[in-house]
Amino acid sequence: MQQMHEKMLAAKTPAERNALMAEQMKLMQNGMNMMGGMGGMGGMGASSSPGKPADMAARQGMLEQRMDMMQSMMQMMLDRMQSVPAPK
Repeated sequence: MQQMHEKMLAAKTPAERNALMAEQMKLMQNGMNMMGGMGGMGGMGASSSPGKPADMAARQGMLEQRMDMMQSMMQMMLDRMQSVPAPK
């Protein structure tokens, strides 16, 4: 996702940016699907015992991953909005 963000920022013409937008949107949709597939907080199944320190660390790691991905997606959307000229 970071590579796509860098490509969008490096695009010099509106045509280049438009060509990358469809690819960026697909990447973001895939990311959202992946986050949805993680299930509730971290995707831990009913078989795991709540409260174990290892489980809590794993859940924390998954939560941090989700937050990082969401932050990347939001930054890409903001950059995309700035690259589109405002109507007059």
